[in-house]
Amino acid sequence: MTLLGYNTPVHNRSVALIDKQEFVGLDGIAHLATGGEAPWLRSHDDACRRFGRLKSAGMAGREEMFAVYRRAKARVARLLGVEPAAVAFLAHASEGLNQAVHAVDWRDGDNAVVADLEYPSLIYPVSALRARGVEVRVIETRDHYLSLDRLAAAVDRRTRLVLVSHVSYLTGQRVDLARCAEIARAAGAWLAVDATHALGVAPVPGELCDFVVSSCYKWLLATHGVGIFAYDAARAQGRSSRRRSAGTSVDHRGGLAAPLDDAAQARRGAVRGRQPEPARASRPRQCPRRPRRPRPEGGARPRARAGRRAASRDFGASACLVITPMAPDERAGNVCFLAADGQGLAARLAERGVLVWGGDGRIRISAHVHDGADDVRRCLDELASISPRR
Repeated sequence: MTLLGYNTPVHNRSVALIDKQEFVGLDGIAHLATGGEAPWLRSHDDACRRFGRLKSAGMAGREEMFAVYRRAKARVARLLGVEPAAVAFLAHASEGLNQAVHAVDWRDGDNAVVADLEYPSLIYPVSALRARGVEVRVIETRDHYLSLDRLAAAVDRRTRLVLVSHVSYLTGQRVDLARCAEIARAAGAWLAVDATHALGVAPVPGELCDFVVSSCYKWLLATHGVGIFAYDAARAQGRSSRRRSAGTSVDHRGGLAAPLDDAAQARRGAVRGRQPEPARASRPRQCPRRPRRPRPEGGARPRARAGRRAASRDFGASACLVITPMAPDERAGNVCFLAADGQGLAARLAERGVLVWGGDGRIRISAHVHDGADDVRRCLDELASISPRR
């Protein structure tokens, strides 16, 4: 078995990349719900205490907090393959998506393209543009699958923004961002990507995108109150006049007599106001931690792939329809199947110590670094006992 993002072999025993003892509340629990809410690392408690000490240390403590901020930006930049200057932290991914939508100088007759299965935070900001004469083209997916051919067909010379999730929260499908970028560039449009279900579990080529946003409380094992926003200023420079500024949007005013000029920072497309401080203090822990054991040679492969294949076989035998694509390059950390009462089924699993996400007529299983083969098998066994095979 291979684990997502790592080539760690899993034999006939449980192997987790990070021991469950390093998390709060995982004793006796098969936590397969990272796609909804990641477990809390005990090291975050240390980070919060450190924040308290820095907060009480006056300006020296404040300078150290900004140093933490810069280190966190550098780490996120490495994950995305972009420069640290392109990265900012906002309150959440939804704020970043609103920033992306409002960065465009929309004109009457323009259009934005988005799929019908996207998370509401991608759909709602562009839906509001209809009042300004902007057409919102919603791609109707078929069989729970987003066809990039259909995406390309919806894009034309009046398309200003294409919005996609790198990995679908609803189906687990991972789209080809290189192809999405080609489609957008051919029309002169911007590409905005929600990488919430990819960053931390699958490679995210941020250099291909104009905007990338991500929550931090899922696959990045962080917390609420902070989101990632990356913006390609070089490509977008001169195409946007809308921006918002805050007191920390500039690095230095130049003195009371100097005119204010935040253009260099504003071109990044982000509001650099005060961040939620406890979240900022814990940022060094928000990026995925390297496993302590050596990684075998070879390219990175999707985690828990064998477990998902087993799940597909077992779900199929149980008359459950897996809607996550089978192709390895179209998967990441989520595997989803249809369930009429997904929420109720997830609740029954939770009673048995197995945490998954259920809703919208679906069950989503999200294995991460704290899970091993035994956790996946336990989930499958409990599912089989709740829903006997026909």
